[in-house]
Amino acid sequence: MTETAPRRKVLCVRPRPNPDSAAVLTTVIDEWVHTLALHCDVSVIEQDFDFAEVYAQLKPDFLIFDSVHWGRPHRLNIANAQAHPHVPRALYLNCDPHDPMRPLILQMLDSYGIDTIFCPGNEQVQQMPELSKITTFILPKFIDATVFQDYKLDKIIPVTVFSGHLFPTFYPWRAQVTEEIQRLFPTLVYPHPGYDKNYQSPFEVRDEKYSQLISQSYFSIADTTRMDYVVRKHLEIPASGAILVAPESEPLKEYGFVDLENCVLGSGRELFIKINAISRSPDLYSYICKQGHDLVHSRYTRQSWTHMLDWFECRIRLQPGEIVQQQGKFGPFENVKAASSTPWIADAVIFDSPMSAVLRSARDAILSGGDLTASKAALNDLTTWIGHVAEPWLLLGVISLLEGDLAQAAIWLSRRGNAQGQSDPELGRLDPVEIAWLLMLAELLDDEGLRDLMLERAIDVPHLSIRRMQWLWRDDADEFGTETNGAEEFEFGDCLSIHWLGQEDLKTWISLAERVLTANGRDDRIRYGAILDGRSKVMLGTR
Repeated sequence: MTETAPRRKVLCVRPRPNPDSAAVLTTVIDEWVHTLALHCDVSVIEQDFDFAEVYAQLKPDFLIFDSVHWGRPHRLNIANAQAHPHVPRALYLNCDPHDPMRPLILQMLDSYGIDTIFCPGNEQVQQMPELSKITTFILPKFIDATVFQDYKLDKIIPVTVFSGHLFPTFYPWRAQVTEEIQRLFPTLVYPHPGYDKNYQSPFEVRDEKYSQLISQSYFSIADTTRMDYVVRKHLEIPASGAILVAPESEPLKEYGFVDLENCVLGSGRELFIKINAISRSPDLYSYICKQGHDLVHSRYTRQSWTHMLDWFECRIRLQPGEIVQQQGKFGPFENVKAASSTPWIADAVIFDSPMSAVLRSARDAILSGGDLTASKAALNDLTTWIGHVAEPWLLLGVISLLEGDLAQAAIWLSRRGNAQGQSDPELGRLDPVEIAWLLMLAELLDDEGLRDLMLERAIDVPHLSIRRMQWLWRDDADEFGTETNGAEEFEFGDCLSIHWLGQEDLKTWISLAERVLTANGRDDRIRYGAILDGRSKVMLGTR
């Protein structure tokens, strides 16, 4: 008899569920657990617990922590979270790349001993530069092939658009196509059912009925959002036997989608010409439709989504001097010899999304001391895409500090925490870089209450930016001499930030701090850094 490998035991640690979350959202956020259970013996815990006790009972081989988000908004209190450190712990960053609860998620890493992150797609890595400081892998999205399949139903709907009127500023391509295509082809537009179970959407379809409706369609439309990322619908449509229609998108191409080969990509008049031409050629239509169906069913199903288990099997076989490396985005895992420059993902290019391109440009303009007019306008435009995109708010807050507008800076710098904390103070936890710049604001305002509050919040989220701000404002410079007191570089145990400031070298940071001080009439505090002859010099005792 051939021996089969024992099924691994996995403990999935999940935040407490939101009782108001609709079933449609619960299905989406729970699917990865059901998928993992196809390949491992899975135990789920979603209430506060003692890990030492749970380990003694379950003896899990590894732990996967779920993300905090609206569907599961309350992270757990875990006693003895650091017990049994030999048990690998990873985080599945299973939330939107613009989710305002991400600081709360990242604060879980050190608390729970998590050293690896799995991201469902590029977008999290694009949005958060500090993820480069921790082992991070990129996994594809996937479908349940038992639900999303070609049901071989008569095709009676030329074009379907699901959620066609939802967030038009965040889905502008879909909004424009929905408006225009109805004049050219008979089109069924289905409203989004919403994520609140207290509202029952009339004629709501989900699961098999949703897939069957796609199967009855010739074409179905899915946008990649203003941030240009792949959503589940891009896989569900071809898997159900319709042709995917989507904008030109590099992330879609990474999944294997090719225009006029297995989908239709484009915009405007050219897009409609393609749809019309395919509609007039049954053979071409059948070819493209089958190629899209086969692409998804051969690569992106629950059965093929074994990445977490594959990672663990590599990890337990690591030899000294090796790391687990993913062979390209979505790729398999291998143990390779480690060097200082060995990437976690081999041959992976992380390109800018439309949002990260603006954030990068604004950050560079802020740090270089250039004209911030264009950056300010671009950041303000980002805030109109969707109501809770937090990264622009911090950069706008720092720009306000550089403009000497402390009142506006206070609004921008505290906006994410205040918005999240209205329903529950726990959800309003500040990001460490937000704390750092609110400390700067407190000192400029001489607001002792704000200063004390930020110092208290800083205890649980150590970060380079916070140490630098404390170093800048301390009153004992002569006693400490030239010691930078942890302000030079990141340290083990530092919390990760979602923001685009905080990773700069000390010289660049000092220059930025000096410009903020000068803009607000506090040149008396420019004593730790004067950029002279291209060098950062410590200026002690200067008042």
